[in-house]
Amino acid sequence: MAIDADYLHSLVDWKQGRIGPEIFVSDEIYKLEQERIFGRSWLFLAHDSMIPNPHDFYATYMGSDPVLVVRQPDGGIKAFLNVCRHRGMRVCRAEEGNARSFMCTYHGWTYDSAGKLAGVPNLEDAYFNKLSLEDNGLVQVAQVDSYKGLIFGNFDAAAPGLDEYLGDLKYYIDGWVDHAAGGIEVLPGAIKWTINANWKLAAEQFAGDTYHATTSHLSSLLAFGPGFDAKDGAHVSLREGHGESFLFERHTRFADDPLGQYNEKKRQIARERVGDRADMVANFNAFPNFSGLPGSANFRVWHPKGPNKFEIWSYTVVEKDAPPEAKRAQQISASFTEGAAGVVETDDGENWGMIGGILEHGHQARKMAWNYEMGLGTGRDHPEFPGEYYDSFFGEAGQRGFYRRWLEFMTTEAWPAIPSAVTATNDASVAR
Repeated sequence: MAIDADYLHSLVDWKQGRIGPEIFVSDEIYKLEQERIFGRSWLFLAHDSMIPNPHDFYATYMGSDPVLVVRQPDGGIKAFLNVCRHRGMRVCRAEEGNARSFMCTYHGWTYDSAGKLAGVPNLEDAYFNKLSLEDNGLVQVAQVDSYKGLIFGNFDAAAPGLDEYLGDLKYYIDGWVDHAAGGIEVLPGAIKWTINANWKLAAEQFAGDTYHATTSHLSSLLAFGPGFDAKDGAHVSLREGHGESFLFERHTRFADDPLGQYNEKKRQIARERVGDRADMVANFNAFPNFSGLPGSANFRVWHPKGPNKFEIWSYTVVEKDAPPEAKRAQQISASFTEGAAGVVETDDGENWGMIGGILEHGHQARKMAWNYEMGLGTGRDHPEFPGEYYDSFFGEAGQRGFYRRWLEFMTTEAWPAIPSAVTATNDASVAR
């Protein structure tokens, strides 16, 4: 079946809250996503603390493409395809480290940390000195920028800058990166695991689906302490496709350990810096695939590996100036709850994997439109919180906003600018 705009519009009716599950399993749609979503969006690469020194590098992905993020001697950052220009082999197999050059182990082409082709075996005998080193450097990511230490890249040189792309999400990012003067840092090591499902299931959940928590995570919530109801928080949908849900009051289960003591000690400072956001426990998704749990000091990337497979790369975030014992307590907590075998994370993985199995092998189930109606038409402006605001911790506005933006990217050949006349994210504010 041809994947044209009419077909995609028939699957994604975000205004009425109806999504056709074919978008989660179609190989043709997945391939188009690589070009139009991951080839044009700002994608999270790393945090400053992960590559602090000249020639530090971190290997990650942008969509399905492997990339290297490298700190330059002048302190700047470049990113390249981790792909040799000769035969397409990786030029770096390590996950991270410090290197002044990267050598492809297939034929020995060697590139410096700026991506320039620096050496070719038998250049004189094999190429008669006619190979241009200047024209065969690593393919560079067109745009690299950062916000509050979060480094992003974009393959599209014509895309708007990162600041515009993040939009009002910056207000919510500030709420968890600016608690202390030293900012945040990412602890060494990412937890990585694979889910046999589509990456969008995870991204949309973090964009706003807190509704699942009181069912899927019931046992862990009971074990951790007091629960919550829908009126304990709120959620927002942002026009750029981002979404966030948040509880207004932080409930800590660490009152008697170093992490709880540290959090309580710095709470007043945090409130002075970011106001009520200091006490928020939240989940967010920055379109398309960068998500986090600020209250749990965790963020992750959903790396697509096929229409029915993705990898989760999960990182533990701490405040840079926190004492070592508080950082260690946070690391243990994150592994216990949000790691591959975490008591919370396994609930989500089971849900996503079972959905993926139904869609991969079923037929009738792929004809059934899914319901995304929760909170439809109840959004409003709020004097403090940017975006379309909803007076409930539960809701699906974030998901509807995510799929609206997904549809805009997928149905336009040029970069999908947001119409200037539209300033809010009201579910009915944009016509097709």
